[in-house]
Amino acid sequence: MALRILIHGINYAPEFVGIGRYTGELGAWLHERGHAVTVLAAPPYYPVWRVPAAYRRPAWRREWLEGVEVLRAPLYAPARVTGKGRVLHELSFGASCLAWWPTLWARSWDVVLAVCPLLQSGLVPALLARHQKVPFIFHVQDLQLDAARELGIIQQPLLFALLSRLEHFLFTRSQAVTTISRAMAARIQEKGAPPERVHLLPNWADLEAIKPGERRNAVRRELGLNAEIMVLYAGSMGEKQGLEIILDAAAITRDNQAIRYVFVGEGAAREQLMDRAQRLALETVSFWPVQSRDRFPLLLQAADIHLVVQKDKASDLVMPSKLGNILSAGRPFIATARPETELGRVATESQAGLLTPPEAAGSLAQAVVHLAQDEEARRKMGLRARQFAEAWLGREKIMAEWERLFYGLVNQGDRDRI
Repeated sequence: MALRILIHGINYAPEFVGIGRYTGELGAWLHERGHAVTVLAAPPYYPVWRVPAAYRRPAWRREWLEGVEVLRAPLYAPARVTGKGRVLHELSFGASCLAWWPTLWARSWDVVLAVCPLLQSGLVPALLARHQKVPFIFHVQDLQLDAARELGIIQQPLLFALLSRLEHFLFTRSQAVTTISRAMAARIQEKGAPPERVHLLPNWADLEAIKPGERRNAVRRELGLNAEIMVLYAGSMGEKQGLEIILDAAAITRDNQAIRYVFVGEGAAREQLMDRAQRLALETVSFWPVQSRDRFPLLLQAADIHLVVQKDKASDLVMPSKLGNILSAGRPFIATARPETELGRVATESQAGLLTPPEAAGSLAQAVVHLAQDEEARRKMGLRARQFAEAWLGREKIMAEWERLFYGLVNQGDRDRI
């Protein structure tokens, strides 16, 4: 039975990193399975926080991507991402989406799925699903409200109280709340979601496009590296990560010219990190922009050690999507996380990563030096990384679980109406 599926979320293809990648691949896969999929999303802007010229006019547009109907609504993308700028960014998208809702409200759906963040993106889809008496699924990629509180991004008590009420409404009224890690699932249940309605659907690894490969490749040569140990952080450079710790570790190991630290990505903290690296005269640190989709696997393969860094307060509020790609590439990683967190569990279960305490530069530097000196340990951890990805993070396996959830909820709804 083909389903009519509505997906609402700020990020979507052609973004190929972060949440947009996963929602985009889910929509395309569902279309391949014969389902009619419509997506309401912003124009692509992440991770550079800039809308391409091709998507600026017309601001509201309908397009088809891999068979999926995609409705675009414009948004404000701040040049510098601050707490106030992020609030305006989110409000602008919510307001511009209102132009599409009368059309979507008039159409019939079998399943409605909203992706968080944004938290407020779930409200209208939830009301639409209730009006049409169809299942509503709230997919939590990021415990956005908790992260904003812990990191001091939201400091207005009234705004936080309103968002807390909205979060509780969405968690308790959804037919299913899905999320990407066990720790986040437990937190969602603590917030009132019925346990039987909480489902674990992790972000998958691209096992076909990202595979173990030769480290001395074209990307490494462009970086000016040969036999040196390349320590890579590739991803968003935002407030949740606490990436200053990498610079502090680089300062500790600065006399070891064989260890080179490479940052690849964009984000609110990038310029500050670059300025700090310059002030500290860190010659072993370099910064590179986001790489294209076809170069990304080469980047992952070029690294000898990957870093997955987060602040202690945010360690179980988000699950870095980069980890699946690191495992798929067959490379070891170092995570700044406590053993009881989700990152800590994955490191222990996969035996592909080392753990260091969050925000402890000395421990991180020590772990980097340890792995840099032990090529055999890196090789074995890399093999285990790929094995773990193949066992647990295959795209087809997780996509099939999504489809089973859709069918299960639709069939349950049909039984309840009899």
